[in-house]
Amino acid sequence: MSEPSRGRFRRFWRKHRTLFWTLHSVWALATGVAVIVLARERYGFVPWVLLFLGLTWLSTLYFGRKMPAESGRAGTADAPGAAQEATSYLTRSMYQETLFFLLPFYAYSTVVRSPNIIFMVLLAVLAVVSCLDLLFDRWLRETRVGSLLFFALVAFAGMNLLIPILFPTDPTDATRLAAGLAVASALPLAMHGERPSHKGALLLALTAGTFLALTIGLPRLVPPVPLRMQDATFSSGIDRESLQLEDAVTNAVSADALGDGLYVLMEIFAPSIVPTDVNLRWERDGVPLRASRTIEITAHEGGFRIWDAWRPENGIMQTGRYEVILETRARRVFGSARIRVGP
Repeated sequence: MSEPSRGRFRRFWRKHRTLFWTLHSVWALATGVAVIVLARERYGFVPWVLLFLGLTWLSTLYFGRKMPAESGRAGTADAPGAAQEATSYLTRSMYQETLFFLLPFYAYSTVVRSPNIIFMVLLAVLAVVSCLDLLFDRWLRETRVGSLLFFALVAFAGMNLLIPILFPTDPTDATRLAAGLAVASALPLAMHGERPSHKGALLLALTAGTFLALTIGLPRLVPPVPLRMQDATFSSGIDRESLQLEDAVTNAVSADALGDGLYVLMEIFAPSIVPTDVNLRWERDGVPLRASRTIEITAHEGGFRIWDAWRPENGIMQTGRYEVILETRARRVFGSARIRVGP
């Protein structure tokens, strides 16, 4: 391309760059929705997240460097060079695909009325933000804290899902390991190729410390992927050896029909061998009743079943809305079932 042609192209790009990336943001959001649909139940593709994270890390490490200004070219600050623009595009695309790919797996393990809905919403917001090309571009290039948080969250979400699938690891231990690896890998990206000032270094340290404190100290905020409740059935009785229910009840049941108590059988899905401790917590109209003993489970590929029963001490089943909450030993909720007991 001749020099005049290159000049015309640069002027054309500077004039229409905002419109192009705005239209591309709409396209990226549409492709993200397609990834959500296609990624459902595709656990075999999860190891590819590790490759995407590695490529994204390398791309962000290059893209996040402070590029020298191109002297003599107007509008350079607003319109990066071709190489930086292309690298930025590839980085955003990998972030977008990784985040939208992870969303269904976290949705499976999220319970709306539990604290882990916060992480699910945050992940969804990050997925949408990654489609806003101009905002995302500036956030990664110009803010150290933004670079640290964004990659740490994406890497944490990916490794938190990946580690229990690849290795027989309790989800709580996997969350701690994923948090440490995520922060360690995100810190070099936040440097932007330069040594930060004392104030900048302190801000990065506080941000990294806060991230670790929340993810490790409050694991209830994070869904215990890849575990998820697949089904829950209530009954008035159960065969303890075969786990066959005597008569399944749904939605509502009469208290008179529950002579021996209210039983529940839950089916938990796991895509691989996942050792974990679980228990069932009973509530009536939001008031805690009891919790089952903690059961140590090594989920085989396909999952396991767990049951429990609520038997009133006086033998009289009170009416109300009963809820059984399925959680790990760290009180990480990943399933619940409700039924109304009437007169």
